[in-house]
Amino acid sequence: MRPLALLLALTGCSTTATTLEYRPDGTIDLPEPYVQANLETDVPAELLFAIAKAETGFQMVVGESEFPGQEEAYGVMALRGERLAHGAELAGLGIEDAKYDQDANVLAAAWLLAEYAHEEGIDLSDIDQWASVVAYYSGIEDVEGAREYVHYEVYEALSTGIEVEGYSLAPMAVAPDFPLPERHGARGVDGSTVWTPSPNYNYRSGSPVDFVIIHTCEGSYSGCWSWLSNPWSGVSAHYVVNDNGSEVRALVDENNRAWHIGATYDCGNNSGVECWRNGTSMNTVSVGIEHAGYSSQTSWNSDMIARSAELTCGVTQRHGIPRDSYHIVGHGQLQPWSRSDPGANWPWADYLAKVQESCGDIPAAGGSGGGGGGGAEPDPGSGGGELGSQIIIDSNNLANETDRFYVDVSASWWGSVSVAGYWNTGYWVAETDSVSDPASFWFELNREQCMRVDAWWPAAWNRPSNITFFGWDEDGREVGRAAVNMQSNGSRWNTLGHWRFEPGWNRVALSRWSTPGHFAVADAVRLTMSDSCD
Repeated sequence: MRPLALLLALTGCSTTATTLEYRPDGTIDLPEPYVQANLETDVPAELLFAIAKAETGFQMVVGESEFPGQEEAYGVMALRGERLAHGAELAGLGIEDAKYDQDANVLAAAWLLAEYAHEEGIDLSDIDQWASVVAYYSGIEDVEGAREYVHYEVYEALSTGIEVEGYSLAPMAVAPDFPLPERHGARGVDGSTVWTPSPNYNYRSGSPVDFVIIHTCEGSYSGCWSWLSNPWSGVSAHYVVNDNGSEVRALVDENNRAWHIGATYDCGNNSGVECWRNGTSMNTVSVGIEHAGYSSQTSWNSDMIARSAELTCGVTQRHGIPRDSYHIVGHGQLQPWSRSDPGANWPWADYLAKVQESCGDIPAAGGSGGGGGGGAEPDPGSGGGELGSQIIIDSNNLANETDRFYVDVSASWWGSVSVAGYWNTGYWVAETDSVSDPASFWFELNREQCMRVDAWWPAAWNRPSNITFFGWDEDGREVGRAAVNMQSNGSRWNTLGHWRFEPGWNRVALSRWSTPGHFAVADAVRLTMSDSCD
């Protein structure tokens, strides 16, 4: 059927080289879906890896449509519609497998890319010649959008390197054989945004702006803004934030009415607030902010959350919008019959807090997003082993008072900053396995004390969905345990329980014992004195 693929599979050879590195011990090992797809199709594994990053951030997304006519995307490669079916057929797979199984999803995408490459007649060993194939794969019809997708999303990822837990793609020297974007320097109302005007708007006719509505694009950044600025799409938004918060596109002036939500106000969808608005077009009274990504994804880049919060703060200041959960709302909340974005894992509490921090309503909480605090807060106590009302034990012992509290790990754990949203300067990471080998957060008490125990981690797709924190006292007795899902609830404090500890050295420990193939993260633990225990 496919002699080249069969030959490569049998010999274990591939005509394309790879620079992926696995683990800090130097062991080379490609992520299995990408190496297998490379063996079968000769599509560079690096290219597949970069496309997965640009499309979904390596998350297995489940299809949903954000715009009329948009086909639902599935899997890490965001396969849609007829292309999903055709890729599955080329790979000899069922459509359901190509939707929901990561190996099958990557393989179906690779066969599509391989077919496009053979039609183009490119040199398969020259990764720069794959640029036109990447543009076609994106499905972006807008010329400028396709150029930016190629240069600023896929090939920029190859150029700068890709870090995900356990795998890192070293930076590559690339010069994609594709026209450069023709970006101009005009700016939107928010001076840090790139202005790409959409014709899809009308006037508010004097109506005030009273809401900010949060959306997800259900696709990549370039695909999103280029579609919203396309006159034939019939939709728009005021802003689009990219997946890491490094860029915001402004499409419609805030004083004009963008077409981003197909709903009128119903106070029944907003906790019974302001029922006098019922029947009002939400487009008329709102600013819409789209975010690259999907409502089904399990975690969000903390830098994107922070940049979006800054943007929302500016909108609320310009229009006098209350900074609360009744006026900063999700698309799916107000249009629940056909939308769910930004999805169940959008960090609403953290997001609203960051909006309020950006506007100076509340003090900034140090620590989140790859930088921040650590150590004791707000009352470090008087020393001598007696804890204050609250301490934070960081993964970096330079931030800890090690005569009172510190972290201890074995050689199986290594330091990482691959995923944003960590506390202070980074975190420890280790592969899950059928072994305890915990990362231990130690602290000393002078007396028996109930403590509320919280843990912080940066969430990601390859974290364990079920892994356990334990509490142990001075005598090694278990005082509490909590199983958590590290694929979600990232970049915030998650309460593990209220546990009773004894005088002496106690610890909160994260075990590595979970389904193999994931990466456990020991970032920071917070202990707060409590009047009661579980």
